Amino acid sequence: MTLPPWVRIALGMFAVSYGANLFAPLLPVMRDVHGLAQAPVNLILAVYVLGLIPALMVGGPLSDRRGRRAVVRPALLFSVAGTLVTLAAHLATDTTGASSAAGPVLLSAGRMLTGVAVGLVLAAGASWLKEVTPDADGTDGAAARRATAATSAGFGVGPLVSGPVAEWLPGPDTTPLILHLVMALVVTPLVWVTPEAGRRSDARLRIPPSARSPRFLFTVALWAPWAFGLATTSFAVLPPLVTAQVSAPVAYTGLIAGVTMLTGTFVQPWAGRLPVHTRVTPPMYALGTAGLGMVASIVVVTTQAVWFLVPTAVVLGTAYGIMMVSGLREVQRIAGPGELGSLTAVFYALTYLGFFMPFVVSLIAPTVGYVPVFCVGAAVCAVSVLVTARHSHPF
Repeated sequence: MTLPPWVRIALGMFAVSYGANLFAPLLPVMRDVHGLAQAPVNLILAVYVLGLIPALMVGGPLSDRRGRRAVVRPALLFSVAGTLVTLAAHLATDTTGASSAAGPVLLSAGRMLTGVAVGLVLAAGASWLKEVTPDADGTDGAAARRATAATSAGFGVGPLVSGPVAEWLPGPDTTPLILHLVMALVVTPLVWVTPEAGRRSDARLRIPPSARSPRFLFTVALWAPWAFGLATTSFAVLPPLVTAQVSAPVAYTGLIAGVTMLTGTFVQPWAGRLPVHTRVTPPMYALGTAGLGMVASIVVVTTQAVWFLVPTAVVLGTAYGIMMVSGLREVQRIAGPGELGSLTAVFYALTYLGFFMPFVVSLIAPTVGYVPVFCVGAAVCAVSVLVTARHSHPF
């Protein structure tokens, strides 16, 4: 049976995002194998944004000019390269388990290559899905839901699989990576031959004018970094605070990451159908839920309750999911002719700035405390709801 084009594209987006986030439950492994403190580990987690954002900003306009397939193909290759370099980082340890100085350097390089892959596939993949989605299915944000569901599912399944694999199978720092390589070898040929459906434009490598519109700035850009800021808080900031009480910390971290991202996936069909011409817009729902997630995080910090982190991950994942699908849906409505790829790239670049949140928190919280940090986060969410409400208006 021949797979529809949109399914092939979605599988490619899934494979790349799976490879990006299988790293999440391996954070405890990174600390043990390479002898790193929590802040450097969080920095390595976030450093792939340095590859992702430039790839987004170049890949979006490039896909408008050269076609979506011309950008998604290299994305799959960069994903494979990133996993191979990360694998080499782990193999840089000697037979006694001592970490080579090259290990952290290779980890950072691998993460940056993976970031390039994610940036390219997000910039072009979502737009490609929009163009191949049949008209009958293209209404009411179907393409946006498919794009965000494909990436969020990859981000969720990656840690959900790699966590238990790293905890209980041989080669905790290599076996999860090998599984991703096998997946990529299966999916890449399917995506490689998928036909294109959209027109090409003469878009230049620049910020599109619509990205400077008040509508985009105050109803999308204002809160976009919160999307992955919430997700990474759930699986990178909170688990280390309670895993001392857990017998299988790697699997537990993978569980929290999987719950977070898959919750974001499951809420997207509902979020994509939220009405936009109402007083309470989808971004306002997301910011309100994010505020609840900050309050729940305070409970986790103060009680050290291992079990309570699971519902907290559900709340944070829900806010993440609403933000991703409603933001992409809004982008597809705001973008001018020939700007879809470029504006999609700007939106994703802003969301991925949130990957630096765990690193920032790991620097600030030991000094001021985690509770004040999350209190400030809740206050920012509340203010953002008010600003977003003021600037929301129908087209």
